[in-house]
Amino acid sequence: MRWRRGKEEVVVYKRLASGRDCTEDRVPRGHVPVIVGRDDAEAERFVVHVRVFKDPCIVMLLDMAANEFGNHQPGVLRIPCDVDRFRRIIEVIYKPR
Repeated sequence: MRWRRGKEEVVVYKRLASGRDCTEDRVPRGHVPVIVGRDDAEAERFVVHVRVFKDPCIVMLLDMAANEFGNHQPGVLRIPCDVDRFRRIIEVIYKPR
């Protein structure tokens, strides 16, 4: 999602845990920006809390990313996963038990 601040355009990331938005230059403490999607046309940017990376499903997705893109990705972390599937995984992780 993009919005304009004056004349400049700012990228807005969706925070999955709270649903609030963050700007590109201000990722909240304890969160990581990621790009999710198999190709650039369907890719979406998200900001997820670091505790999500402990979940076994996310660890598998990170292994897939390492196999596809290598361990030293420049820039924002990219996860090769369908966007809707990623959202469902995050919902399950955050679902109260």
